[in-house]
Amino acid sequence: MKILFVNVIDLENAIHKRYYPLAFGYLTSYCRKNGVEFEPCYAEKLNEDILRTFQPDVVALTSITENYNLACSYAHTVKKFNPKIKVVIGGVHISAVPESLSPRMAVGVLGEGEQTFMELVKADFEPNDNIKGIVYWESKSLHQTEERPLIEPLDSIPHPDRSLFGFENRPQYIFTSRGCCYRCKFCSSSRFWKKVRFHSPEYVAEEIRQLEELFHVSNVNIYDDLFIMDAERVKRIRDLVKPFGLTYSVAARANLVTDDVVSALKDMGVTAIGIGMESHSQRILDYLGKGNTVEDNQRAVDIIRKHNIHLHCSFIKGVPIETKDDLKKTYTFIQKNNIACDLYELMRFPNTPIYEGSKDWNACKVQYAEIPSYYRLRRFVSRQLYKLKN
Repeated sequence: MKILFVNVIDLENAIHKRYYPLAFGYLTSYCRKNGVEFEPCYAEKLNEDILRTFQPDVVALTSITENYNLACSYAHTVKKFNPKIKVVIGGVHISAVPESLSPRMAVGVLGEGEQTFMELVKADFEPNDNIKGIVYWESKSLHQTEERPLIEPLDSIPHPDRSLFGFENRPQYIFTSRGCCYRCKFCSSSRFWKKVRFHSPEYVAEEIRQLEELFHVSNVNIYDDLFIMDAERVKRIRDLVKPFGLTYSVAARANLVTDDVVSALKDMGVTAIGIGMESHSQRILDYLGKGNTVEDNQRAVDIIRKHNIHLHCSFIKGVPIETKDDLKKTYTFIQKNNIACDLYELMRFPNTPIYEGSKDWNACKVQYAEIPSYYRLRRFVSRQLYKLKN
């Protein structure tokens, strides 16, 4: 069996293109570990040329909500080229909205995909009720099977097969956990993973060692939703990877930043910390369900700066209850601390509380064109990003 993996991304977006989709590497290595073989191929874009060259039996897509229309277009391209090719899709969007499965797609994989995908390979991608965690078409009607339990322990999933992507010099990243213990109202990730599971520090150290040997990396991005959830685990990982002499970037959370944990990160080789601060208005933080305070934000900045680690923050605009005063507070905070940051539009992802019929959304009265502070904030963020890149 020949399987073509395609990550459905906006190819005009440099951020989307920066990293390879490790999900496909996990699927491949998990099947191989369990004696299920197939011939894989990865493409960054789907077109008739790659279909003609590789001649796949199955095209496996992964897509977020923003790109799902493109995923449907890819499925149309596949079926137009050869109706016998089966299209399967996984990822956060289809997991949140299984009823959106395109008629041109044979099956959708819901939630964590390794075990489900392996069973589909064994079944030649002929879906049935015995395969948990899928949605598929049956007699022109959608049929969804029983939810699949999460894989335990997480270490039973082998390291992803990065050879699938070749050895082009791109930034390398790893996951040391799946899930987040917080439930911010706008976050789809915590709903997708349902709970937190950790790889052991030994598993993490071995994967980093492999990256060093295969790609001769000097820096590794630890791409967890929240790396510092368990401070003692962070210290154990530090002890194991410190001899490698590499540098790392990690994600943190303002209310979990302490002098002790940042000191451990510094000793580990962490040179950059990212925090989703979202806003410096307490009423906005409360509305978003962040579970931390503006005082936490300032304390986190002070501690990280004290240890001379680069800090990059993200903020959100477009919250329904947002006012001019809220924006001013965020702008003042960024300016006062000279923070390198990104400013994102709040998105209502399916299966999140902020998506599920929020009455506040339609009541939003803020018109950004009328708020000079918003434009100053946007220009300031642009300047900060320019400084970061140069």
